Amino acid sequence: MHFGTKMVCAQENEFGCWAGTAVYLGDLNPTVSFKNARWATGIFYRYNFNNRMAVRAEMNYGFLDAADSRIKRYPYLQARNLSFKSQLVEFATTFEINFFKYSLIKARDTKRWTPYIFMGGSLFYYNPYTTLDGIKYKLEPVGTEGQKTANRPTKNRGYDHYAFAIPYGLGVKIALNRNWAINLEASSRITFTDYIDDVSGAYAEPEDVNFITNGINVGPSLADKSATNIGIPGKQRGTSKDKDRFMFVGVSLTYTINTLKCPKVL
Repeated sequence: MHFGTKMVCAQENEFGCWAGTAVYLGDLNPTVSFKNARWATGIFYRYNFNNRMAVRAEMNYGFLDAADSRIKRYPYLQARNLSFKSQLVEFATTFEINFFKYSLIKARDTKRWTPYIFMGGSLFYYNPYTTLDGIKYKLEPVGTEGQKTANRPTKNRGYDHYAFAIPYGLGVKIALNRNWAINLEASSRITFTDYIDDVSGAYAEPEDVNFITNGINVGPSLADKSATNIGIPGKQRGTSKDKDRFMFVGVSLTYTINTLKCPKVL
């Protein structure tokens, strides 16, 4: 006997884009100052398993920037006077959990808004650079902490421009209609590198920082940009105890493809 079936609207496939800010956290921004906030954007695809769980694949692009001169609270940082900038490209996959059963379509047991949390993994690209006398220099080839010196043949490879991270964060989803929604989101990254800012260890011997340009060795000046040359070899330049981090804060607009699903009739 057949009593009829009910059409079910599935909301599995979701596409979105976002815009906001990127903030670097590390040796040049120990106070988590948002004076260093710069623009960021990205695109993503979200697959909704059900009203409570989803997985998301995304590509993010932004800009990181920090300078000791902006941190007024610490005289040592003012004297150290280091700075860097870097592009940031990230590919990430995260798993999401909604606090409430969420749906773009009104239903008795669902809500059209929900907070959510997420965590996952990512691979990102960075390449720090700075300026000296108005000239831009990429910092990894310089070996500002003696990484490139021939005096340490087992350590003269520098650092990679790619690193892994663990993204995590929280947000709020708000349905606008049957297809469109906005998300407000803040996320951070636990990274496995301490060289996003090119600062990690101790000052090197001047002869161990060789970077010749136009016949002049600018390496020591890039390694120690202080006005009073505080870079005594062996003295702490940064700290490798805490890895560098970065975070995103932004607003996204998403579009969901609604499809009709019929239950199986036996």
